[in-house]
Amino acid sequence: MKLRLKTFAAALVTAGLSASVSAAAEETIKVGMMSPNTGPFAVIGEDVRNGFQLYVDEIGGMAAGAKLEVIFEDTQAKPDVGLTKIKKLVESDGVNFVGGIVSSSVAYALRDYMVEKNVPLVVSVASADGLTQQLAAPNIFRTNSSGSQASHPFGKWLFEQGYKRVVMIAPGYAMGFEQTGGIARTFTEAGGEVIQSLYPPLGTADYAPFLTSLKIDEADAVVAVFAGSEAIKFVKQFEEYGLKGTIPLVGTSLLTDDLILGQQGDSALGIVTASHYSSALDTPGNAAFVKAYREKYDRSPTLYSEGSYVTAKAIHMAIEALGGDLSDPAKVNEALAAVSFDSPRGPFKFDGYNSPVHDIYAFEVKRKDGELVNEPIERFEAVSQFYTWSPEDYMAMKPYRDIANDWAK
Repeated sequence: MKLRLKTFAAALVTAGLSASVSAAAEETIKVGMMSPNTGPFAVIGEDVRNGFQLYVDEIGGMAAGAKLEVIFEDTQAKPDVGLTKIKKLVESDGVNFVGGIVSSSVAYALRDYMVEKNVPLVVSVASADGLTQQLAAPNIFRTNSSGSQASHPFGKWLFEQGYKRVVMIAPGYAMGFEQTGGIARTFTEAGGEVIQSLYPPLGTADYAPFLTSLKIDEADAVVAVFAGSEAIKFVKQFEEYGLKGTIPLVGTSLLTDDLILGQQGDSALGIVTASHYSSALDTPGNAAFVKAYREKYDRSPTLYSEGSYVTAKAIHMAIEALGGDLSDPAKVNEALAAVSFDSPRGPFKFDGYNSPVHDIYAFEVKRKDGELVNEPIERFEAVSQFYTWSPEDYMAMKPYRDIANDWAK
């Protein structure tokens, strides 16, 4: 059963509101933005803030005639800090919306409090599957892909490209299990075989013992899922140990995302990944977005900044649909759930559990005009977090974290 009905909100979007409702509009609308300003994810947090602020600046800092006030808070990517900061935003600052959130552990820590307070939380980055599945709630939204969303079409596609046997390697926690699990499920269902799976501990200093253990003589490709500094290290060591050019390296977007691609250098060339966004996408809205982002911040946008830009747009559209009247929490949630628009990544809308339905792409790292880019080479249209399954059937399956060691035969 879906979490809500969209009829009312759809009517708001298409028909507008009466003058009596508009009269109740807020004079100032406050949005709390949670992102890590310090710690290992600080650079991602900067992209989160930049993307959100870019959209706010584009609309002149106004929404439905009200001033849009954005309050940024540093989560340090720590659950306890995040909970303290969100209580400050909700109880002291009186925010109408909360956006951002990079760490899935922080998102989980905030979830129950936000459901209790019924303040809309629009997650820009955190991908934990359960947030919009078993733990879904009417006021919890996500603009990023869920953990396994890009993996599902990608696993099937890899088999169709001729890869029949793969080895998988990923950090041994939820993100790694979910992203490799989504690939493994559709890859094996198509007829492929996972012959080995390795899960190094988060924070592994040296991948040499794992790289030398890979059964590459028995495989057609290596599937790797790493993020941030670990992705930089793994990709570089993959080349250092003579594997680049010997066997294809594929994975999900975090392995070569736009934020770290320059630091990986030529070691990343040829790597194929799956995601919903790259600055190299050729969509109606992306060229203008990339141009504006580069002019303002002197660098290309990433999936993190684009996710926050979309978060800001979704919030803005909901406010406009309500004529600025945010007095009824249920109507605010419904208005957010009903938004639908063209974003830099392409068409965007939420599914019945408040996670996006959007196009997923296969990207290949190429050099273009002297820069390394994630060039789209395949498109999978309108993919939801449940892929081809019904929500009920999908959520009845065992979570990927519980079957991570079952893929290799």
